[in-house]
Amino acid sequence: VDCPLCLDSTNPLALTSGIKAAHKVPMINSLSGESSRIKHVLPVALEHQTELIILALDDNGIPKTVKERMEIIRRLISITREGGLPDEKIYVDPLIATAATDDGSGIIAFDVMRGVKKEFPNVHITSGLSNISFGLPVRTIINQAFAAIAIAAGMDSAIIDPENMQLRAIIHAAELVLGLDKHCLRYNNAIRSGIIGPDKKAPGDFSNVAGAVKNLVDALAASGIIEKQPASFWGATAPVETEPSADMAAKTDEDAEKNSLNDLIDAMASMDENKTMSLAEQYLEDGVDPMKILSAAQGGMGKVGKLFEKEEYFIPELILAGEMMRAISNMVKPHIKDSGDGKKKKYGKVIMATVEGDIHDIGKNIVSFMLDINGYDILDLGIDVPAEKIIKAAKEFKPQVIGLCCLLTLAYDPMKSTIEALKKEGIDSHIMIGGAQIEENVVKYVGADAYGSHAMDAVALCHKWINV
Repeated sequence: VDCPLCLDSTNPLALTSGIKAAHKVPMINSLSGESSRIKHVLPVALEHQTELIILALDDNGIPKTVKERMEIIRRLISITREGGLPDEKIYVDPLIATAATDDGSGIIAFDVMRGVKKEFPNVHITSGLSNISFGLPVRTIINQAFAAIAIAAGMDSAIIDPENMQLRAIIHAAELVLGLDKHCLRYNNAIRSGIIGPDKKAPGDFSNVAGAVKNLVDALAASGIIEKQPASFWGATAPVETEPSADMAAKTDEDAEKNSLNDLIDAMASMDENKTMSLAEQYLEDGVDPMKILSAAQGGMGKVGKLFEKEEYFIPELILAGEMMRAISNMVKPHIKDSGDGKKKKYGKVIMATVEGDIHDIGKNIVSFMLDINGYDILDLGIDVPAEKIIKAAKEFKPQVIGLCCLLTLAYDPMKSTIEALKKEGIDSHIMIGGAQIEENVVKYVGADAYGSHAMDAVALCHKWINV
């Protein structure tokens, strides 16, 4: 093909074979500060003078600060310059984390982009743009906002969905507004050719208005902006209040406690963090059994999980519910530690790792978090983990379940060899796998026991295997 290719591999032989087979010299994805990539990937890029994507990470993982990422970028550009690769062939990826798990991820990315553009004006900036919206609803809106700000910060390329008309329109418009489209030619040509433009759908389709109005009313009520309609509004008859009889006093007290605990469940399921924590504190002060409070919190977590499975809630809600669950657990722990019931505080042990050859950890981190707050003892080995490290950890930690993650399809073979090595060593832990492209055929190929499409699936699998 005449369009340039981008080869994604850590295997120098595969990269060299790909370069020889390609019609034009391709781009290589990617070089990082990891010693293995500097040793194997860099020489291939220098020998063939390819365009090269640089990742702001090293053997210690992805730095949390702009300063640390810039230090890695400076070191790698210094190395590529020494090797004779011009700055024009370098594409820096600042590495975008999802806003669902890190509120500051966008700010860090923008600051790195600005830093790169200031220090290395001829270096390009790229990104996996949609990473910012992972785990959130209507992702395209977030992607559009991110794209516009990132272009202003210096980004001049990205991995995007080329069929997303709205995103393409935002890119063209942002370049125009920033003065990057001389005489507005690219924008006008895109309009004329139909690449971007007004929605061609016929006006007057109000079929979804009723549902939209109901959703709006529900949202306003849930936010406390308006009051919920009384039962009489819907034609219901208000109940007649009567005084409880003496012989029902005990049952009334029991029902009151049950109802109050239901308030905790409802508050947690409604994402009302302040009310949830206030109720839990009040119950403890009132002498409610701490185990009942913990059980109610687990009930709220269960409701959130079901809403997540129905795609009514998304990863941020799942994480917030987990944080509330953890806070309540810490709150009641001092009140139950001396109960003498002998119950284990953890259901079982789970090792989590992103397999060798893959550096993505968003999904793994969310699964680890959800397993932790659901009562499992988690050992997270991080990203790009070789089989030997997982085997060593399994022998020492003795987990009932091992969770292996990957986002890239090129990591399927390392995942397969890792599982084969675990079985060869006689490690009989259940093995679950996960990642965006994982499905049943991948499970069969790598030899795993099952896969989870999201964090709650992983929790359900562990519950099943460990008989919770």
